[in-house]
Amino acid sequence: MLTSNLEYTYLSNNLLIVEDNYLIGDKILDASLKSKKFKNVKLTYTLKQAINYLKSNSVKLVSLDLSLPDGNGIELLKWFNKNNINTKVYVFSTNKELKSTCLRYGAKAFFDKSKDFDKLIITLQNTIL
Repeated sequence: MLTSNLEYTYLSNNLLIVEDNYLIGDKILDASLKSKKFKNVKLTYTLKQAINYLKSNSVKLVSLDLSLPDGNGIELLKWFNKNNINTKVYVFSTNKELKSTCLRYGAKAFFDKSKDFDKLIITLQNTIL
């Protein structure tokens, strides 16, 4: 039983970053690793990479860009719903017009990429998993 609890704790501290801008993705990755809150942080650049990763890995927290080269991040929110996956998703995008749609599909919060980088990082670090 102890092993199961340790595995659950490990899995519950996983973060997935879905961001096609390499500079921004690396900044979120670096800040997340420095916080030492997460056991595993994965950065993906496309919707397909994110879904493929999620098919074999459990994550409890996602930082999600909406404008991806192979689709819209809302598709990932729908994928979580369709597969009954309970994951906290924070959308980080300049597309503010889609904020209410993201929240309707289960995003926990929406951060404006043009001004809320520090707010996103603080929220990721302070999220209770």
